[in-house]
Amino acid sequence: MMNIMDALTRLQWNHLFSNETLESSSVVTYASGTMLCSNDQHIESLFVVLEGRVKIYTLSEEGKLRLLRLKAAPTLIGDIEYASGRNVLHTVEAVGPVTCLRIPFEALRRYNRTVEFTEHLLRGVSEKLFIEANASSNHLMSTLEERLAGYLISLSESGNELFQAEMSQLKRKEVAEWLGTSYRHLNRTLQAFVDEGLVKRTRKEVIILNSERLKERANGMFYE
Repeated sequence: MMNIMDALTRLQWNHLFSNETLESSSVVTYASGTMLCSNDQHIESLFVVLEGRVKIYTLSEEGKLRLLRLKAAPTLIGDIEYASGRNVLHTVEAVGPVTCLRIPFEALRRYNRTVEFTEHLLRGVSEKLFIEANASSNHLMSTLEERLAGYLISLSESGNELFQAEMSQLKRKEVAEWLGTSYRHLNRTLQAFVDEGLVKRTRKEVIILNSERLKERANGMFYE
């Protein structure tokens, strides 16, 4: 069983939450692919990601999923919803096992109205709103080559096992939708990367061969 205070201290977040808040909280581990929250869902808890990575995506104007970013621990999920009182803005999914501290909003309102937490919350919300404001224009202005290169580099930070799971044939149709393209176009672009010596592709694996050149091809279009 994870020690909550040890985990928060390791992440340098131990000063953000009162003892009363932590006593009202619980540690939850989500399996890979589990939705922590979904678009327009009503939630009553803040998720503090202690271990693992999540992917955050939204619905485009055409009703298709669009990847916004991949986030590793430590990060907050539900902070915008807590601050605004609105339903969930973006869908959040576990990439591999994810361990969270789940804190009821009511406990935060009752026990955690501290300057440190409020300032941290405001910084996090401001950063997310800034990213969202730029995400749509960046997505429209970037090429598929840039988006795919950025996705491969960002995803590689999750470790090889998760990288291979996300880039498997079964998941590639979802990846194509997240990056705003067709399955066929995604495969053509991936093959172009193979021809350039950037990646190696077998029936079971996609292996990055030249991360520096792949970063150059991303042209700043990363998902972290």
